[in-house]
Amino acid sequence: MSNRVSLVISISILLASLSLGGIVLGNNFSALSRENSPNFNVNVDADIGMNQYNLIEIDEGDNDEETQIILILHEFNFTSVGGKIVNWDFGDGNTASGIQVVHQFDQPGKYLVSATSISTSSVDADSLVVTVHLTAHAEVDNMECECAPTAKDTIIDLVPITGIISIAGYLTVQHDGSSESCSLRNPLQECHLRVILQRTQLGNIVMEEVLFDDTFRSNEKVIDFILNDITFEEGEGIQLRLETDQLRDWHKPNADWEITI
Repeated sequence: MSNRVSLVISISILLASLSLGGIVLGNNFSALSRENSPNFNVNVDADIGMNQYNLIEIDEGDNDEETQIILILHEFNFTSVGGKIVNWDFGDGNTASGIQVVHQFDQPGKYLVSATSISTSSVDADSLVVTVHLTAHAEVDNMECECAPTAKDTIIDLVPITGIISIAGYLTVQHDGSSESCSLRNPLQECHLRVILQRTQLGNIVMEEVLFDDTFRSNEKVIDFILNDITFEEGEGIQLRLETDQLRDWHKPNADWEITI
């Protein structure tokens, strides 16, 4: 048989193998094809999780307090059924291998988690979506900064993320100082507070809304705030600015809020 005839026969065999769905590789292996199989699927113990963010400012007797941040990440437990060698892609740049894996997401968001099961004949795949929200608390020190045009102020960063999110929460301000409490003030010396919700871009204020600006005679004041379906790009932020026009007012703020996707 001539070399030309042998070449034609080899090409015919190769094309026939391709039409049958795989290239023969020796006696025991064939080309792997990726497909969704009813015999392989993945599950998670809960498809919604909540990360926790806590910020505490420690008073050191000046305007340069030490800040402690504690971040507790929700733990997702993923399980595969019907797989042998299973590789996971969590959609946040991290991967893992195993029939059962545990993963935590650093940032709130929606994540497409995919898994592939590799065998000698195919690569089976399945995926699911998990959502991570954030609950946050900030305990900041007394409003101490003396800066015109206000007597004192402080800022609480609401740590938004990029994407479309909703933020809802409340700010609690309590009297905490050496001067007489707000509840004991006479009508001409009532405590004063101004709360402004500010949106920033690269550190510059681009929008603001006054949530509260009034005097009061109680030792605790609560102000609610809510933002629904707001889009944040990289470098954009949202913060609460607290101000008082009176040097003798000592207010200790605490804020609680949630970021939902």
